[in-house]
Amino acid sequence: MTDAAPDGLPPGTRLISETIYPESGSFDAAAMARGEPGYPSRFKWRGRDYRVRSLLGERKTLRSCRSGSGERYIHKHMFTLETESGEIMTVYRTRSGSKKDSWMLYTIEAGRGTSPRKADSTSPLRAAVLVSGGGTNLQALIDAAEADRQKGTQEYEILLVIADREGCYALERAARAGIPTALALPPGGVHRTEARRAVSDRVLELARDAGAEALILAGFLTIMSGPVIDEYAGRMINLHPALLPKFGGKGMWGHHVHEAVLASGDAESGCTVHLVDSGCDTGAILLQRRVPVIPGDTPDTLAERIHAEEHLAIVEGTRVLARRLREAAE
Repeated sequence: MTDAAPDGLPPGTRLISETIYPESGSFDAAAMARGEPGYPSRFKWRGRDYRVRSLLGERKTLRSCRSGSGERYIHKHMFTLETESGEIMTVYRTRSGSKKDSWMLYTIEAGRGTSPRKADSTSPLRAAVLVSGGGTNLQALIDAAEADRQKGTQEYEILLVIADREGCYALERAARAGIPTALALPPGGVHRTEARRAVSDRVLELARDAGAEALILAGFLTIMSGPVIDEYAGRMINLHPALLPKFGGKGMWGHHVHEAVLASGDAESGCTVHLVDSGCDTGAILLQRRVPVIPGDTPDTLAERIHAEEHLAIVEGTRVLARRLREAAE
């Protein structure tokens, strides 16, 4: 992040220029009666709901009339708002002369809306899910969150799905569920360590922008590094397809794990949900689910048996994390 945004904005302020979606009936009726646009007291941005705590200020920008008459008219009526979750946002309504005028988020103050919001003791945990493949574990998280929501027991919500490669079917799953998606792609032509750092830094930027309280690595193949490790310490979990601490570390992913398990002669395998730290598969274990290794197993048959347990483990691991953070906030 740079110290100053484009267009001469003050240091620490980021230019966003993205559409927000006001909730129907959330405008100041008195202001609208005076011919002013008012401002929305409730709106959605990047899949997250925001409520306005207070109006901090407003200003108008003027533009010369295109007829050449020299007259000037209001171009943008901008409102600087503080939300209930602590963001400082400047918003305005586009002026196209149409009833379909939209509202835009112009800027957001860095260090408040761009930092992960700490979990509170009542709201669902706001999570970003990181994926690299087909997204069956993501689908399990989506389905469980929706089932819990309908029962009124929702412990987490998915704000954003981030992939480290293009073409992931997981992104289609997210889109079907109405969840925003983003890419954190490694740059080409650089060493693997540098590529991993670039992906990690992009994930951190996206997670900050979304207001994610936690990161859920659900089949994410990039090994995380850099500031994201410290910023999300205790709030980032990973799903590994083996019983850690055995069969973990660099190179231990996918079929490589299952081949190693079978070669070892172990009688059981399974999956682990653990906190992410600066090592590789070394963080504190939250939970494990076990399956037997059956005579005649291949890496594919063992993987299939473990997949079913992974879907349960990633959901329960996310719930465990949500409860821990809720308890810490009380």
